[in-house]
Amino acid sequence: MVTQLATNSDSYIAIDAGGTRIRGYESLTATEFTGSGVTHTHSLALDLARNISAMIPETVSEVDTVVLSLAAIPQKTEDQELFAAALSQRVRFNKLVIVSDTKAAALSSSSRADLTIAVGTGITAFVEMPNHNFELTGHGYLIGDEASGFWIGRSGLNAALRADEGRGPVTSLLKAAIDFYKVPASKLADYLHQLPSPVGQVAAFAPSVVSAAESGDAEALFIISQAANEIAVLIEVALERANIKTVALLGGAIPHGGLLHTQVLAASQSLDIEFISESAEPLQGARKIAENVELQNDLAVISSSSLDHQIWSKLYLQNAQELIGRVAITQQVAVTSCVNLFADALANGKMIHTFGTGHSHLLAEEIFYRAGGLAAIYPILDERLMLHKEVVKGSQNERLPGLAQELINQHPIAKGDVVIVISNSGGNQVTIDLVKLAQGLGAKVIAVTSVNHATSKSARSSAAEKIHQLADVVLDNSGVVGDASVRVAGSVMSAGPTSTVVGGALLQSVVVGTVAECLKRGIQPEIFLSSNLAGGDENNAAIFDKYRSLIDLYN
Repeated sequence: MVTQLATNSDSYIAIDAGGTRIRGYESLTATEFTGSGVTHTHSLALDLARNISAMIPETVSEVDTVVLSLAAIPQKTEDQELFAAALSQRVRFNKLVIVSDTKAAALSSSSRADLTIAVGTGITAFVEMPNHNFELTGHGYLIGDEASGFWIGRSGLNAALRADEGRGPVTSLLKAAIDFYKVPASKLADYLHQLPSPVGQVAAFAPSVVSAAESGDAEALFIISQAANEIAVLIEVALERANIKTVALLGGAIPHGGLLHTQVLAASQSLDIEFISESAEPLQGARKIAENVELQNDLAVISSSSLDHQIWSKLYLQNAQELIGRVAITQQVAVTSCVNLFADALANGKMIHTFGTGHSHLLAEEIFYRAGGLAAIYPILDERLMLHKEVVKGSQNERLPGLAQELINQHPIAKGDVVIVISNSGGNQVTIDLVKLAQGLGAKVIAVTSVNHATSKSARSSAAEKIHQLADVVLDNSGVVGDASVRVAGSVMSAGPTSTVVGGALLQSVVVGTVAECLKRGIQPEIFLSSNLAGGDENNAAIFDKYRSLIDLYN
């Protein structure tokens, strides 16, 4: 059985997750905080959890309740639970409550409106009557969100590009778009489509559309008029279906007294309703929900201790996938440098050596004698530093001074060779010494490590030097401090290290790049074929015959 957290039962974090901005409040120190919003990404749950985690004050590590208010609530229970698991990596909690931003906003006002319309990056409308609650719109940017910030921004950009191509009237929106995005009109569409989160960037253009309308631009005025009419239709439908009497308009895209706000009032003049001017904020509503358990009825409530094992397993796989995607970008220059070192060595008949202790020796063998692997790979393997016997003693051996020299004496390294030294921590004595010794022999050294761990105050090693500071090239696996990436609710320790899967992916990317670079230089690289394929034994036997004198492991 998993025990509840030993935290103040009244403690909470309330969050209003908008598409452009996230606002939060934590009750322990009565502190508000802000961060960047997330809209419609391929992994919304994880991206949202990541952004929220980054903005929570460092002093907060656990609370009883987290209340999340947002427009686009993940509809699948699995996605909600995945978000809960991901957020729990930053702050432990007993339960997560999820509520729509319009409902949260409706709860925030002392004079509750019958209809609350929130206009931000997206748009939602919530009707709350004594015996009749329902939502209007909120269908997302793909099939709805009329009058939202995204819709206004998109309409403005469409008008600008139509004007540029001569398919629409001349409009000041064209120059506004070029100035806003700092991109020529001819490249604007491609630029927006290639952004990692285009919805928020398109919505960010909405204020420029409003500004153009205020200056009298006909196209911009038409767009704002359309938006006002769409909102008026929402009010009219709510009136017909529920006989509402009061309406609250809120959100960054419809500031009180602004052009869109005044046009909505004008478009609704004929309707028998009253607009409540008191500001309503989803964050304040989220706080009320956290402070009043009765308000949590009928909302999605997730207990962190009840999450199924499948959620935690999926979180690990998502973490690994995200890290591989990240290093594909951040390590691109380093991978290219490694490819060039590999290709230079192979072009000059030199060897590529690999070395790691403990689990890092798995990566030393990852690219050795492997189907699809290069022939001239020579791992430095020593039982005293591996895992198949005396593992406790092995952990002590990797800290011994002088052991690296002994390894070098038994394993020939020559000038022009490449040596890959793998250590997640980067601070054990034998790896530090081996880097220096290899460089002293004229070899180029590649370090595969976690810079996060190596530079952390929590790292065990207090060595003045780490391998990432000494190597010629560094491949950073970007793993978390301690390597284990998932803390399952109720567990004292984290699980799920990522250094092996990410390190293996980085090394294999270097191998594949090396094959391409060798071919570009007119060199046909020698590559192992799976022994389980026809012709594999013959292909590999030829490699063994050539390299037996250089790699004793082939004997």
